Amino acid sequence: MARVAVRQDRVNSNLSATRLRTKKRKRDISKTVVGVLISVLIAQAIAALYYSPFFAVTAETVTVKSTPLCPDSIVRSLVQPDLPRSVVRLPVQRWNDALENIPAVKSASIVIRFPNRLNVRIVERLPCLNADLGTLGMCVLDSDLIPFRVAESGDNNLPTVRLQSADVVPELGTSIGDKAQVAGVNVILEWMSNHPNIAVSSINIQNKHLAFTFRSSDVNVLLGTPRRLEEKLASLDILLNKRPELLTSRKYSSVNLFSDEYPALVFRSNTSNKIAVP
Repeated sequence: MARVAVRQDRVNSNLSATRLRTKKRKRDISKTVVGVLISVLIAQAIAALYYSPFFAVTAETVTVKSTPLCPDSIVRSLVQPDLPRSVVRLPVQRWNDALENIPAVKSASIVIRFPNRLNVRIVERLPCLNADLGTLGMCVLDSDLIPFRVAESGDNNLPTVRLQSADVVPELGTSIGDKAQVAGVNVILEWMSNHPNIAVSSINIQNKHLAFTFRSSDVNVLLGTPRRLEEKLASLDILLNKRPELLTSRKYSSVNLFSDEYPALVFRSNTSNKIAVP
């Protein structure tokens, strides 16, 4: 009797194992079928993105926010030869690099909007300074000391950059200063923006040293290196409060701000230079 029971248990066990294997095969087949279906759907979606006209960017679906120095026509002449093309096949990086190689363009933003739109936005360089760049003539520079166009009559009120360096070969779209000089000039430009009543005729860059000149009085403000430049200009503010005639009178020659402790006021006489510490 016991043997019969054992034999029956074995049969039941084998049947259970068979059922489990059958269920597992069915599950595996179902997973395979689902996987194939998903792969087919993905392939169809990719094919639609690549080849369907619904996802194709055309000249009519391109929106350009241009500027006077980089007009709509320039942007479209660069983009349209590659169109129509699917949104997943657009050479966005190549377009972006080409636009930012235009001297007047500070940055370019190219955004894809599904299903088939392209938005191009141009930010142009802002005129901050003039500079006589030899073979390039008088050019307009932005705050990065990058010349980006030839100066016009309306740019005469901009301060002039005087760069005393034989190593610089000027080129439109390329900065004429190094990082320290650019940073220093930007501090000066910010100081000027905070003092709209003070006119500056020129900013002078000689190696690592900076200076600028008041327009009405020709007083030269000697700043030295860009080290602690904000503090030096704060000292200049104190001096201007004490000696406002520095902005108008031609009695004085220069303000020496090389020292981090106090400014020295230098004026010329007929015989020699004299120094007075306010």
